[in-house]
Amino acid sequence: MVEPTRSSLVRRRVAFGVALLFALLGVAFLVWTISQHQDARDDLADARVQLANQRAVTSKDAKSVQHARTVVMTVHDQLAALDPGSGTLADLDEKDLIAVRAAVQAGLAGTLADYNTAVDQRASLDPQHDATVEQLRQQANVVITVLDGIS
Repeated sequence: MVEPTRSSLVRRRVAFGVALLFALLGVAFLVWTISQHQDARDDLADARVQLANQRAVTSKDAKSVQHARTVVMTVHDQLAALDPGSGTLADLDEKDLIAVRAAVQAGLAGTLADYNTAVDQRASLDPQHDATVEQLRQQANVVITVLDGIS
């Protein structure tokens, strides 16, 4: 058999060294890609947790908005019910004012019969006035109760 020459031995060692270097680089690249893959999986798991948390928060927010809408509609309906009663009260106050003015005018004129009539008219308005005020008070209390429930 022929003995390998020195240059052939050097070439083999260089080729072996280069092959070993490429093998080590390949192993390093493999380790790096596995690390990157694991980091990507961890990031994906974190993103899924964040998404689930965000969906839960969004769901809670949607429920809160729906609750607020329900409360607002209830308050709106209650406030709408107050409007006719306040008009009635204003009419009664206007009649009361007219009766008081008539009583004052009759008193200044010295006509006792007209004065007594005006005072009786005013007195007859009191039960209606009181009932209307009580009705408005009860309706306002409902609105206040609903508003207290919002807090």
